[in-house]
Amino acid sequence: GQNLKGGSARIWRCRPDGSGLESMAGGGYDNAIELAFMPSGETIGTMTYFVNPEGGMRDALMHWVEGGVYPKSGPVIQQDKFKMTGDLMPVMTKMARVAPSGLMRYRGSALGKEYSNNIFSAEFNTGRIMRHQISAEGASYKTIDEPFITSTVQDVHLTDVLEDADGSMLVLNTGGWFILGCPLSRVAKIDVNGGIYRIRRNGTPKITDPWGKKLNLKSLSALTLAVTIKDPRPAVRDNIIESLIEKGEAAVLPIKNTLLRSENEEIRAAGIFALYRIGTANAIKEARSGLHDASMLVRTSAARVMGLSKDKASIDKLMELVQKDQAKVRRQAATALGQIGDPRAVPALLNAVSSGKDRFVDHAITYSLITLKSTTPLMEALKSPSLSVRKSALIALDQMDGSILSKENLVPFLNSSDPESRKTGIWVASHRPEWSDIVINFLKNRLAATNLSETDLTAVRDLMIIFSENKPLQLFLAEQLGDRASPVARQALLIDVITHSTVKVIPDSWVQQLGKLLDQGSVEIKSHILGLIESRGIKVLNEQLKMIVQNPGTSADFRLKALSSKLLSEPNLSGSEFRMVLNYLDNKNESPIRQMAARLLAKAKLTDDQLIQLAKEQIAKTDVFLLPNLVAAFGAGKNEEVGAAFVAALGSAVDRLDNLSEQDLKALLNKYPQTIKASAEPLIATLTERNAGRLTELQALEARLTRGDVAQGAKLFFGKGICSTCHAVANKGGKFGPDLTNIGQIRSGHDILEAILYPGASFAREYETSKVITKSTTHVGVIKEQFPDAITVEIGPGAIILVPRAEITGIEPMSVSMMPPGLDKQLSSEELSDLMAYLNSLPDGLGTIRPKN
Repeated sequence: GQNLKGGSARIWRCRPDGSGLESMAGGGYDNAIELAFMPSGETIGTMTYFVNPEGGMRDALMHWVEGGVYPKSGPVIQQDKFKMTGDLMPVMTKMARVAPSGLMRYRGSALGKEYSNNIFSAEFNTGRIMRHQISAEGASYKTIDEPFITSTVQDVHLTDVLEDADGSMLVLNTGGWFILGCPLSRVAKIDVNGGIYRIRRNGTPKITDPWGKKLNLKSLSALTLAVTIKDPRPAVRDNIIESLIEKGEAAVLPIKNTLLRSENEEIRAAGIFALYRIGTANAIKEARSGLHDASMLVRTSAARVMGLSKDKASIDKLMELVQKDQAKVRRQAATALGQIGDPRAVPALLNAVSSGKDRFVDHAITYSLITLKSTTPLMEALKSPSLSVRKSALIALDQMDGSILSKENLVPFLNSSDPESRKTGIWVASHRPEWSDIVINFLKNRLAATNLSETDLTAVRDLMIIFSENKPLQLFLAEQLGDRASPVARQALLIDVITHSTVKVIPDSWVQQLGKLLDQGSVEIKSHILGLIESRGIKVLNEQLKMIVQNPGTSADFRLKALSSKLLSEPNLSGSEFRMVLNYLDNKNESPIRQMAARLLAKAKLTDDQLIQLAKEQIAKTDVFLLPNLVAAFGAGKNEEVGAAFVAALGSAVDRLDNLSEQDLKALLNKYPQTIKASAEPLIATLTERNAGRLTELQALEARLTRGDVAQGAKLFFGKGICSTCHAVANKGGKFGPDLTNIGQIRSGHDILEAILYPGASFAREYETSKVITKSTTHVGVIKEQFPDAITVEIGPGAIILVPRAEITGIEPMSVSMMPPGLDKQLSSEELSDLMAYLNSLPDGLGTIRPKN
């Protein structure tokens, strides 16, 4: 990679197979990181691309966080054994669900002085370049965000943004050929070319020799180079700095007398970094003088350099700065003291943590306390009257290698009446499973409280999950489940803990209480338990499940959920169960019930007779949104008679095949005899032809849509359209599919309509459909979480299955979306117009319709 001080850095890593390097989104690289630096060398923007083991980008996250790169989630941090200083630091700006793919700090003035030091980011899926105006906020920054470039052409995919030496901007567009972005497209448009565009401000005078090639810098003396640093061209100044560094010791005095005495603070900061890179004792001595500079920028730069060079002569001044300077300088001084490694700094660091409440300063102080490994003053600090000091000392002792922290030190934090102290104690307890006795006492006390906040409940839940393999906690949890006086919300919390616990075998004490609640609990609790049984594959409650299924007085969704839970251990359907499910496919039932029935048939192990009956009675006539799941039910069949009935039924329904995947259908038919595959060739040809006509049909429907009513569209989203079953807007709705809060902002109207008509045409990253094949059954759904011993698969809204890795024989990607097709068939053109109006108006949802693309 390259590291340009005061500019930007890109780090590329090799593909997992070592076949090459990638720097663009989605090319098969592993954890490619882009960074943007401020002149002081502070990292203010980071973008990390995470990939699947088999290659290809899984997601891209931009962390607008000063202070460096950290991974997306807790498990990654734990696996890499990073030192933690508490919760992750706050972000500078929260982005919608976009696919960021390029990041640049603009340094010049050719676009206008108001653009200098702005950050620009490229968004692959929106066709936008975003402008982020940076301003200081404590030890970090905040941003004001606005679109700088917006494309009205759907096949424009902007993948990078760069600054040229003359101050113009270069924007890279990969066009339509690249299909591995977000959303994941199924159709490459190789005829839609990309390009590189240059953006200049009208009237900007042309810059002669923007790179300074005519200056012949290498031939100039160090003194002449230092004087030339006032050149207004940024690229020339960069080249001057590089030339000075190449001169080595001979450049130290000219840098001291010219750069460090400049009226321009950025030039003085550049001089500090140049001296560090020269690296001689004399150069470091002169760089040390920057700690006394009147400019906060220069002092911050000097503190960074002193830390990097481990300069012990600067310790006294750094200890002064960490306690008394501005937040940014304090943060960098704290970091430097940790890097230098002298334990004399510990008292100053502890004193500094009590003098302000800035998360970034606190992080730097606590991290340095961890690295300094001086335990005696930290143990004393646990008794400090300052909460901030006690908190930093506890975290540092907890994270320190070879720590002498004991569980007795944690008790005062857990028992504190102060929420912040208690939160810190819980955070430490969460990775100390050997301290289960004090944790259980804490949990007993907290669960006995009647005024638990949402934050407290989440903390209690997480602790119980972490300690769920502990026998005393298991008994405690069983007792809590058996307390009939417990409110429903508390019982639901305990069931959620069991669902997500790490135990491989559910303890008998839990199963006994779950069985009682399945008989006597509220409807809500029974529903939670059915989800738990299905998620964890609890077999011993099957007889109770059968009674629920056989009871005609039980609600349809409850019967289907009970039957779905039973299928994990008994995958076959009896004749009466099969007929019951078929009845629930009838259009007299609500759409969610019909979808549950279709998903159940897809995962059941049907007999040949049942498959033939399903083909003849349903495949040929069922609504299009149920068809993908019903087709999936035939994946387990191999019988020629079954295949013939299946192909014949599909052949009579060619007008409703638009949302079937050609690829998946071919794979399914490959399991049947050659005669069946041959008989299906006309069907495959028809499907190919219909898929090719999607764009024409989509454009025709788009032309028929009217402006629409946003308020009516919202009612459809949360009502007849059943969109909210799977999708949320502003935290209202389901979580099975992507959150749509910002959909109108990040996707064009054309893309939204295509997703409604043809859900399988593209996938949002992390919502791709997978087939998880185990030794006993198959699960089709979205892989939500991956753990060392298991994965979780969401097979429907709220239906999550925990699958042990030892049971998995294969995982296959599927081309069919979990979103049911055919919504356009259930809505009139007027209703579809209203729904589109609502989606296009998001995130505000108040009627602000974006221009149609």
